[in-house]
Amino acid sequence: MLRGSGNRGLINEGKAVKLLSIQYLRGIAALFIVFYHISIQLYRLGYHGNPFLFFSAGVDIFFVISGFVMWYTTFDRNIGPQEFIRHRIIRVVPLYWLITSLYLIILSIKPSLLQSAKFSLSHVIKSFLFIPASHPVSHAMWPLVIPGWTLNYEMFFYALFAITLLFARRGRAFIIIGMLLALVCLPFFAPPTNSVVAFYTSNILLEFASGVVIGYCYTSGLTIPRQVAALTTLAGVLILVVALNIGLSNVPRIVYPGIPALMIVSGAIFYERSGGIKDITFLLLLGDASYSLYLSHGAVLSAYGQIWRASGGPNISAPIIFFIFYAVGTLLTVAVGITLYHLVEQPILQKLSRRSSRKLARIDASFADAKEADEFR
Repeated sequence: MLRGSGNRGLINEGKAVKLLSIQYLRGIAALFIVFYHISIQLYRLGYHGNPFLFFSAGVDIFFVISGFVMWYTTFDRNIGPQEFIRHRIIRVVPLYWLITSLYLIILSIKPSLLQSAKFSLSHVIKSFLFIPASHPVSHAMWPLVIPGWTLNYEMFFYALFAITLLFARRGRAFIIIGMLLALVCLPFFAPPTNSVVAFYTSNILLEFASGVVIGYCYTSGLTIPRQVAALTTLAGVLILVVALNIGLSNVPRIVYPGIPALMIVSGAIFYERSGGIKDITFLLLLGDASYSLYLSHGAVLSAYGQIWRASGGPNISAPIIFFIFYAVGTLLTVAVGITLYHLVEQPILQKLSRRSSRKLARIDASFADAKEADEFR
């Protein structure tokens, strides 16, 4: 039994419904990334040896979720590539462009406020277009809004997934998994000399594929005993925490933290299928606001760290101060993320979705009129 609250827990998307476990994991993954990036501010305050580096796996959990959701929300729908891409653009692009524009304005007026940014026209243009480019400061393949590097992967995955919608449903999962495997295997036969090609042949792409595998198994009716599902998620969390201390951080990303992320997501989804889960309002809200939180947390934490340093905050090496710094940073980012979701992201999505629905209705009406006229003739 699936259980939800109002229109947040179970929302029809075709015949699919929004799973509570996925919403919870979105919120938790966003918090993981916040925790991980607080370590950057701690480093700038002179603190080294942060024990919470495993929280970087929030990105990997997001990628597995993305693969699952793309399969789960389209497997039983007659949706074409154009409609799919339009939905993804409406969901991803507006808020990202808005925040990128804000960064650009700050960079133009007072660049010192952005500690890890430098103006480069080509870099800015590529940031808006989701094209990987060398960051002018770090030289990593990061856009102006640094967390947006994951969106470059997301948009690429959406483009590949859209291609599969041209094929019969039965083979779609195998086609997308095959394409991702082919890309990841390419460097073994022809090592890329271009950084963009290297970016798009990273083994991190297999995390999307693992999400599609989970989705395929789920929509095929697979069930897992509730206790096994719970143990799978718990084991994934345990491996995530322990592995850094036994040297697994040096293996390919699909192995660590990819496999623990796969275990966490699959265990949670099948745990819910086997008997439902409780409706936890805060986690639902956090899941809803996860995109706003993800995109805004870097700027919030940067401002937080700068204010702490400018005000001569207490020595961060003291354990109590360390945890206070983490707690306050987390509360600030969550508050800003939820506020941004309610005041900006949600209104934009509602407006664009209504406009898109009206456009589709006009197109459907024009086809109906044409068909009626043709029958009359």
